[in-house]
Amino acid sequence: MNDVLNQMLNYVNVYMLILARCIGLFIASPVFGRKNLPNIFKLGFSIILAYIVLPFIDISNLEYMSFLQILFLAIKELIIGLVIGFVAFIVFSTFFLAGSFIDRDLGFSMANVVDPQYGFQVPITGNFIYIIATLIFLIINGHHYLIKALVNSFYIIPINSNINLDASILKFMIDIFDYIFIMAIKISIPITIIILSTNLILGILARTMPQMNVFVVGMPIKVILGLVIVSIVFPYYEPIMETMFKDMYKFIFNITKIIQG
Repeated sequence: MNDVLNQMLNYVNVYMLILARCIGLFIASPVFGRKNLPNIFKLGFSIILAYIVLPFIDISNLEYMSFLQILFLAIKELIIGLVIGFVAFIVFSTFFLAGSFIDRDLGFSMANVVDPQYGFQVPITGNFIYIIATLIFLIINGHHYLIKALVNSFYIIPINSNINLDASILKFMIDIFDYIFIMAIKISIPITIIILSTNLILGILARTMPQMNVFVVGMPIKVILGLVIVSIVFPYYEPIMETMFKDMYKFIFNITKIIQG
């Protein structure tokens, strides 16, 4: 342990670069970046993680650097950490998108709530699905794999290397947005089909019995039916979420390979 401390003191510039990438992850990632986690916890965890990673980093070309070199490299490392965390957050935003589809069908679209963890409005059902997905993510030790993805990024993108910014990043973003849209539809499709069938039945009733106020009768029916269907199909969401978390690590690996200099 003393050897590692001495190495950290001797190569404090390298340690600060590693710390910058770790901080970027803990700022933007979906689990570690929540506002209810104190900033001192995020900083402390980043310091510990950088301390663990330091002995495994090749520092042969980083012994002598000027202040400006360290500054620009620290900005680059922070951006890489933010990109990794942002990709993970995009995958998690699938649950918000699926919730917005479900809330639109149930009539909850106007009842969005402000999520204090991220500071913007989220659908009610989407927030519920997001919380359950976070619990499943922690149960299957997904946060361990997220940290592992960050550590592996140091081997793919060394801290003394350049980053590549070209059109392939745009293609990657199109692919990942296409992915979350498809997964959001898969999550919301059972409720969408049931509510659509209910609307068709109510439409037929409105034509056959004009004296019945379909709007007054239909709204509570759709809400109750939608909540029942959500409770029935929710256990089947677990394998979908686990698949999404596995795909999240693939996306992180792909983006690190793309921006590899």
